Amino acid sequence: MIANFSEYRDRLPLVAVSLVIVLVLLVSFIGAKTSAYAVYIDDKEKLVVKSSASVEQIKAQIEAETNQKYNGEMKICNTIEYKKTWVMPGSIIPEEEIKEVLLNELDIKAPASAISVNGKIIAYMSNKEQANQLLQDMKKEYTQLGQDEKLLEVSFAEKVEIQEGLANPEDLLSIEETRNLITTGTSAPQKYIVEEGDCLWLIARKNDMYVDDIIKVNQLKTEDLSLGQELILETSKPYISVLSKVEGEKTEAIPYETQIIVDKSSSSIKVKQAGMDGQKHIAYIATLVNGVVQDREILEEDIIKEPINKVIVKGSQVVQVASRSGGGTGALDWPVYGSISQYYRSGHRAIDIATKRGTAIKAADSGYVTYAGYQGGYGNFIIVDHGNGIVTRYAHCDSLIASVGQKVDKGETIATLGSTGRSTGPHLHFEVLSYGSFQNPLNYLR
Repeated sequence: MIANFSEYRDRLPLVAVSLVIVLVLLVSFIGAKTSAYAVYIDDKEKLVVKSSASVEQIKAQIEAETNQKYNGEMKICNTIEYKKTWVMPGSIIPEEEIKEVLLNELDIKAPASAISVNGKIIAYMSNKEQANQLLQDMKKEYTQLGQDEKLLEVSFAEKVEIQEGLANPEDLLSIEETRNLITTGTSAPQKYIVEEGDCLWLIARKNDMYVDDIIKVNQLKTEDLSLGQELILETSKPYISVLSKVEGEKTEAIPYETQIIVDKSSSSIKVKQAGMDGQKHIAYIATLVNGVVQDREILEEDIIKEPINKVIVKGSQVVQVASRSGGGTGALDWPVYGSISQYYRSGHRAIDIATKRGTAIKAADSGYVTYAGYQGGYGNFIIVDHGNGIVTRYAHCDSLIASVGQKVDKGETIATLGSTGRSTGPHLHFEVLSYGSFQNPLNYLR
């Protein structure tokens, strides 16, 4: 026992020296560190600063600058916490760098009014008043009443709501940007500046569009253009459609029909009797989508004057255009008979043949149907390829009878005449293309 104590006593100086060394090292280590604050943004440590007050001051500066830039009350949506700590001096971020870190890490939102369509937010605007005004203006634009018309009702086809919330400041759209987005499907549509010699048809051809699409998306009331005029070049894919119902009455033309008489001894075509439209007074209720008539119910109809048919004498020896190849003959028969309400001209590469809704539309020549469906301003639309470089196109149909891939014979009924798409009344918009180029249909019809 005495021996063990003696041995322990001999070792005491060595233990004491060791404790002193550890204590000196610990004091040196602690002395090398400095007090600081770890900054946690959304529960994650992002930086270490000397003073939490400097972070708060810079955060307030960022809020003020953002409010001034976006003219509103911005809100920082992050949670920021400070925890005191001891760190090596080199771990503390210099004060001049704190702002850059905060700008990268903070989620700054602006109060916003979101326009929601069928439960999906499509646009953010600065305030509810702007959003409401835009929606009301859209209703007014698409419910322009004609003479002797009154508005029965107007609404949106979709479920449209305005929701209060927060958004990134850069996502806020102006009234014009929001209108473009709603009507075209994009907030930054492609634009075109009208140049010398331009017309809608040339602009449409250069940009692989239809004239009716340009008219619709730009809400043009006329085809006349001004030098330097800005046009939106986007196929309209509206998020919102305005439904309206109007009641009215008007006097309108009754299109005359064209009667063909074959003279076997003749080789020419002449007009024996000029046609003359009749007149009728109608009362109606019309349903419109974005200002375009989709359906019209006739409540009352009074004939004022009967139409006089046009009589054409056609010689059976009239030379026809030779077929180049395929099923078509190269000579086209009239798809319907009626009055020509619009002729082929610049900006209107077709003829419009007006007659009664539901009239059978015949294939102008034999061929194959390459398209049959709804096509924007053309409405119900059908295309027949005649296999000889000639293609005929029939627009605004009431119903489509032939289908894609079907072989049709000359004179076979392929559709019925109507007023679908961008149309002012029942008529056939008839186009002829030769090897992809529009031609005057009257040069081909026999």
